[in-house]
Amino acid sequence: MTNCPYCGKEVKEGERYCHHCENDISKIADEKENPKCFIATAAYGTRFAEEINILRDFRDKKLRNSFIGNVFINFYYKTSPPIANIISKNEFLKKVVRTVLKPIIRIIKKKIKKF
Repeated sequence: MTNCPYCGKEVKEGERYCHHCENDISKIADEKENPKCFIATAAYGTRFAEEINILRDFRDKKLRNSFIGNVFINFYYKTSPPIANIISKNEFLKKVVRTVLKPIIRIIKKKIKKF
């Protein structure tokens, strides 16, 4: 647990929104968050893109709630940094990854309202 920087009330680690004071704490959570969405960040060129926030919310609200989801997250964090490094240096690969992520993000965005 950690405290909201705005109201000081307790929020869960990794939360991106304080339910007490209704402030967006995602940037603060992003600064503390380790590891990050490596491949998406490399493809979009910033960790603050809306698409990355959607992926993070899916990770935090859905994947982290299951054993298989946690196995996937751990595997991703171990294997993705070198892949992200290659992507970040190649504009064509960035475009390919964004194209692949686009329909996935669209599906998650529709379902995220149900979380």
